[in-house]
Amino acid sequence: MKNLSYCVECRRISYFNETCSYCKSNNIKDINRKTPVNVIGTKTKGRVLNVKDGMVDILCIGQGKVKSIKQFEVEKLRKIL
Repeated sequence: MKNLSYCVECRRISYFNETCSYCKSNNIKDINRKTPVNVIGTKTKGRVLNVKDGMVDILCIGQGKVKSIKQFEVEKLRKIL
């Protein structure tokens, strides 16, 4: 995964260098595989599987414990603490 990280204060996920582009915080940490994330504006939750070209594959567990893989843009995700 290419340098994908999240801001500890606002929990947004993106390709941050040293400061968050949303809240201007310097408190940045890296994202690993199997990190729980949430899609902003929806109730969709899942775990990070893979990152390619600004898109993230997420393993979502839906109704009836059915697992599915969905793809979202990096800017639409938020880390679950």
